[in-house]
Parts: sequence; structure tokens; C-alpha cells
Amino acid sequence: MNTRIKSIRESTGLTQEEFGKRIGAARNTIANYETGNRNPSNTAINSICREFNITEKWLRTGEEPKYAIINDDYTKITVYIDKNDPKARQAIIDYWQLSKNDKELWWKWADKFLKKNDGGK
Repeated sequence: MNTRIKSIRESTGLTQEEFGKRIGAARNTIANYETGNRNPSNTAINSICREFNITEKWLRTGEEPKYAIINDDYTKITVYIDKNDPKARQAIIDYWQLSKNDKELWWKWADKFLKKNDGGK
């Protein structure tokens, strides 16, 4: 399982610290998972599977399918962005961390930007 955890982290371009934040674990815990010095708890396994759309069976055994089936468009889009567009992924994370007031300012800017770029329609 340790090599599969490392492969998930590396394929997403995350550091051990960033990966840990995504699943609620410390950097050294992730390092121990990856070296096989520690086995993840069931809670950690569930977090990894949920966060990275990985099947529990694949994570535990390596048996396909690796990715869970996605049924709705929103989920498909977010998984695609997470795996294939690191700039968009970071923009989403940055937006999520904004204060309520900053989010309102961002949407005001976005509305003006979008109106400007659609010919003012």
C-alpha cells in the first residue's frame, strides 16, 4: 500500500505536507506511510479514497479499478481539474480560503470581467 500512496501523491504533484493537509495528517505520518514504517488507519484510508477518488480495493490491494465511478458532471469536472489542471486546482483552493468579503469582491470582479469579454451582452 505504501507505494500506491506515494504514487497518488506524486501523480497529483503534492508534497507530503500538502497531501497530509488534504487527508488530515501530518507530513511525517505521510512519510511513514510511504516508507511502510506505518500503516494508515481505516479513517486515513477512507480519507485518501474520498479525497483522490480512489477505490479502497485498489489502495489496499492494487487490484483494479483504481478510480471510483463518478456519476455527476460536477464531480467529473472537479476530479478532472484535480488531476489535470494544477493551476485551476490551486485557484479553487485559494478561492475557498478567502474571507466572505473577499469572495464577494472576487465575484464582482469576475462579473465585470465576463461582461467585458462577452461583448457587453
